Amino acid sequence: MVGGEPQKKKHIIIAKFSSVITTSVICILLLALLFIPMISGDAVSGNVVAAGPFNYSHVLVILALLAAVILLLNTSKFFSSLEHVNNNAKQLASGELNISDIRLDQARGLEVLARAFNDMKSNLLSFIELTKGNVIVLSDAIDKVSRSIEMSYKGNENIADNINHVAEKAQEQLKIVNRTIEGIEDISQRVDAIITNISNIENYVEENARITRSGTEHMDQFYAQINTISDNLNNTYEFFEKLNTEIKEITEVSEFIIRISEQLKLLGINASVEASKAGEYSKGFTVVANEINQLAAKTKDGIARIQSIVESIIKNSGFVSESISSCVASFNNSKETFNTVKEFFHTINSQSALLNNGMRDIYTQINQINNFTKETNTMGEALHSASIEISQKTQEIAAVTKEELAELEKIKQNTLQLNQMLTTIQNLTRKFRTAIVPVAKTSPKKLKIAFMSPLDHTFWVSVRQGVLYAQKELEDKNVHVEYRGFPAGYTAKEFVEALNNYIEQGYDAFAAPGFFVETFPIFNRLAARGIPVISFNHDFPKDVKRLAYYGPDNYQQGVEAARLMARALNGKGNILVARRDSGIETGIHELRTKGFVEQLKSFRKIKIIGYVNVEDTYDTVYKQVKNFLDNNRNVDGIFVAGGGPTGAAQAIVEAGLKGRTKVVCFDHDKDIFKAIRDGIIYAAIGQDPFGQGHDPIIYLYNYLVAGEKPPSDHIPTRFDVVDYHNVDDLMEA
Repeated sequence: MVGGEPQKKKHIIIAKFSSVITTSVICILLLALLFIPMISGDAVSGNVVAAGPFNYSHVLVILALLAAVILLLNTSKFFSSLEHVNNNAKQLASGELNISDIRLDQARGLEVLARAFNDMKSNLLSFIELTKGNVIVLSDAIDKVSRSIEMSYKGNENIADNINHVAEKAQEQLKIVNRTIEGIEDISQRVDAIITNISNIENYVEENARITRSGTEHMDQFYAQINTISDNLNNTYEFFEKLNTEIKEITEVSEFIIRISEQLKLLGINASVEASKAGEYSKGFTVVANEINQLAAKTKDGIARIQSIVESIIKNSGFVSESISSCVASFNNSKETFNTVKEFFHTINSQSALLNNGMRDIYTQINQINNFTKETNTMGEALHSASIEISQKTQEIAAVTKEELAELEKIKQNTLQLNQMLTTIQNLTRKFRTAIVPVAKTSPKKLKIAFMSPLDHTFWVSVRQGVLYAQKELEDKNVHVEYRGFPAGYTAKEFVEALNNYIEQGYDAFAAPGFFVETFPIFNRLAARGIPVISFNHDFPKDVKRLAYYGPDNYQQGVEAARLMARALNGKGNILVARRDSGIETGIHELRTKGFVEQLKSFRKIKIIGYVNVEDTYDTVYKQVKNFLDNNRNVDGIFVAGGGPTGAAQAIVEAGLKGRTKVVCFDHDKDIFKAIRDGIIYAAIGQDPFGQGHDPIIYLYNYLVAGEKPPSDHIPTRFDVVDYHNVDDLMEA
């Protein structure tokens, strides 16, 4: 409630009471006027008027009696309504907020007062649940801040120690930098000397390369001359071979001459013999024969000497030929060796060129190193200056860090005070009984409670908030509460796997909706082992054992939805029902629809003209409702038994039926509130999602620790109605 709304509603309530009192006074005056003539007689004459069968006085008496009966009935209803409102007010005054709204048909004559109480309760619930949500957020924030401050405090202590250490090291760094600068200067001098030596070596290498090139050229020339000598030796060798052949021929001729000389000698002997026989006449022939013998002898001797000389020549020629042959072979070998040497010289020449280029590169690199050394020297001097400044700054930082430590200590104290204030807020919220509270006893052993639910809609987000608040309430009671939310598109397999995983981990209790048939045997086995299970939102079948069911009375919700629809349509009109025919939440839809249909029987001018099968999504509700409205425009109200009611609102707008067709639905979120404010959704029935997340955990804890069973097999959640009367308050919350 904002602004002057409470004062305005107060005036309306006073006006309503004044109206009732005024009506009562008028009725009493009329009775007095009617009975005065009957008991006092004629006002003029003083005579009593006789009562006839059709006397005016009889009519007046009858009318007076009727008026008295009507007044009595109205007074009875008024006081009944007043009692109903009074009981609700007493509960509110005692801090009991976990109650359903006052039904307006039970507060006739006090509708404005009933709405005021409903709004007040809704605002208080909204405030307290928002406060609880904020407590969770603030508590988490305080925990994080506390941890952060603790870490910062320790970190700053380390920083302070490290800064002092850094200051000491900075002084050492100054010394190191000084030594480094001296070293860099020494390196610079050495690099200059290296540059000079490299320059000289480069000159030596260039001279060596020049000499090597000249030697290579001379070697090429010498190699050409060697080739010429080799060719000449080969020619000489061939000449001597030919000479040997010719000398051998001379030897053969000498032998021929020697044979001729032998024959001449033999002929001379024969001639002497014949001359002795001839006597005197043969003296001249004898002389000739002697001369022939002498000639043969001298020829033989000469030929012998020639042969001896030739043999000597042949022998010496053989030696020369062998020597030349050996010389040719050796020269050929030397030629190959020399060719290898020539190749080595060429290689040396190439390597000298590469060495010369490398030395030039080294010279360039050394120059760059020298330049870099000079730059490093300059930077070292800058580093020296920076080190001095760092040393000064570290001392300043050390002082600032000490101040920060003092400030962090103050923040730590403030955080503790904030935590205490948060505890106070929690204690204040406990004065308003919106949910079950945990027993004071702390569990002697570590308990583990698993809470499993979908997390694909705003409703389930509020359920999660309730779980987190239960975690907060039980944080000091040796309990671990595990929340597992399943996002959109989850499957029964995933749900069962998570459940079995918790069972394997030895969890002591479970809270889960009865959505999946596959889980029913598992929950029965848990019950047989004495592990308590509470179903919420959607109950298990009757053959599945559980400790209790915490959730809405779906049938009664359908009944209330029918009453709201009748009020929206002023008791007459055509209704379209959008509900699910199959799937995990069919049972909820069936019960709500059953309660809705059976309650509508008391409103004879309202009839249901159609059903559409939808799922709990905006898209399916929009599509099915739009298709129906395209073919049937005489729809005055739409009852959406599950999720996605804003889809029906959008279909109404597109069909041009805004202002005529009203929607009654379930659950609360900003989109639904906006559609209520726009006049499309008439009313939305809530089912306390925060309590559905919170209370099952507390009931399980109380049962495990203190043996307290839930108050009944079915713990119904309260339901709150949001319509155009209170939607603005909730939109602003």
